[in-house]
Amino acid sequence: MAQGRSRASVLLEDGLLYDGLGNPPKKGSVLVDDGGKIVAVGEIKSAIIPGDAVRVNARGLAVCPGFINIHSHSDTDMLVYPESKTLLKQGITTEVVGNCGGGPVDASDIEEDTWQEIVSAMVEKGAPNPPVRWTSLRGYLDTASLGRPAANVAALFGHGDVRRKVLGDQEDGKPLDEERRRQASVIARKYMEEGAFGVSSGLEYVPGRCADVMELASVAAPVAEFGGFHASHIRNEGPELLESVSEIIRVAEISGVRSEVSHLKAVGPANWGKAKDALALLDEANERGLTVTADFYPYLASSTGLSIVLPDWVLERGNVHGLSVLKNPELRPKAVRESDERTEIQGGWGRVVITGVQKTENKWMEGMDVASIAAKMGKHPAEAAVDILISEDMRVRIARFAMDEGDLIYIMRHPNTCVVTDGWNGVPEKGKTHPRSVGSFPRVIGHYARDKGVMSMEEAIRKCTSLPAARLGLKDRGVLAPGYWADLIVFDPDTIIDRATYDNPWQYPEGIEAVYVNGTAVIFEGEMTGERPGMALRRG
Repeated sequence: MAQGRSRASVLLEDGLLYDGLGNPPKKGSVLVDDGGKIVAVGEIKSAIIPGDAVRVNARGLAVCPGFINIHSHSDTDMLVYPESKTLLKQGITTEVVGNCGGGPVDASDIEEDTWQEIVSAMVEKGAPNPPVRWTSLRGYLDTASLGRPAANVAALFGHGDVRRKVLGDQEDGKPLDEERRRQASVIARKYMEEGAFGVSSGLEYVPGRCADVMELASVAAPVAEFGGFHASHIRNEGPELLESVSEIIRVAEISGVRSEVSHLKAVGPANWGKAKDALALLDEANERGLTVTADFYPYLASSTGLSIVLPDWVLERGNVHGLSVLKNPELRPKAVRESDERTEIQGGWGRVVITGVQKTENKWMEGMDVASIAAKMGKHPAEAAVDILISEDMRVRIARFAMDEGDLIYIMRHPNTCVVTDGWNGVPEKGKTHPRSVGSFPRVIGHYARDKGVMSMEEAIRKCTSLPAARLGLKDRGVLAPGYWADLIVFDPDTIIDRATYDNPWQYPEGIEAVYVNGTAVIFEGEMTGERPGMALRRG
């Protein structure tokens, strides 16, 4: 096969074409012009094929739109790793950052060592000028464009970002009053004007957990006016799952915003089976004229911070105050006891695996569950967990094995759920990651659609392409049709599969032969080409 080079017409010949809309595949070809747009699909007359078009033999292979990942945490990774191997190797051509309540809107908050890493990486990888600390969403998008990403990048702003703009460094547990809600609304409007596709909230984390429905609605209302959407990591994914879904529906009712329940799941054996009831709430809301949908990642372990085990009252005034609570000899016993109760309900400490710590002396813990770590330390697991949080200043990543595959499959089959990674655009040198960062999309298509028959391959592809494009409001990506940008994947439908595991996550998927971003091959014959044709996308 010849490689489709940058700024040349490309003809993908005789493939099995999946349009991204869920229709059965058809044999045919795809013609891409030298500007990166699809010109024709299907049976293509030779008269319209340029003489210098690069012809790629796709016989025996499938061709579909590039995958759109609407929930990631690749905010600074898109600047440090613009080659985006972790994304492209699984077919992601558009990555959406700014999720779970925190967006990349203000670089002044980035710690100095991280900022220097960004500057060094961008200069080393060919940015024409070193980046400067941006203080707006527009600034982030301009910086991402400066870094010439291999994949497209789009952004949400975070409710937490807005709250900090209103309150400053104050970590206040109270909902915003009427005056501050008006301020928040003005800031939200500004971010939408700068190109955000919507707002995210992280209601299980600080400062999102401090907000009430009216505060969330005040931020979401301007988003609705611009046609954006609200993606929410809901307040509770366990015992109060249904109440938390109802809260997001209420925000949609008040603000009129289209809403997305991020990475829908039911956490803990006591809550397995609630996914069906959660989706029923969404269906009922949609029948009433709202638009409330959900997404999922295809794994049974979540990835979050170890502080998630702490009771709400410990963190109600923020992480700094929470740390002081854990160090307080009068308050610590209560925090330990309630953390233990909370964790046992959700499956126990043996299901909580440390995946990332900051300090060298604690690196031995990575890959081990808290129960095993506690045994080595000679402590009760809850005591050990609190000691680890204190030692690491609350910055500890975990994988928590607390979901049921029956729930996952039920969510996966729902017509209004799409695929996400909830992961990072990282590299092996950064240490272990959750396998969802590396293999989510091929896992849905290869493991769940082809091998387990959970859904048809065309439906699985719809959940990776046109469905997330519609959530974003992208009218020119996610579908295999003339006039759309040529974000394309060429893959073997018989062999596409994920290979990442929890023990060894840095094993890239198999079966993807080529990936095109804006008409340029970024992967060809399974290998990275080094091309970086991605764009920083802006709403509208």
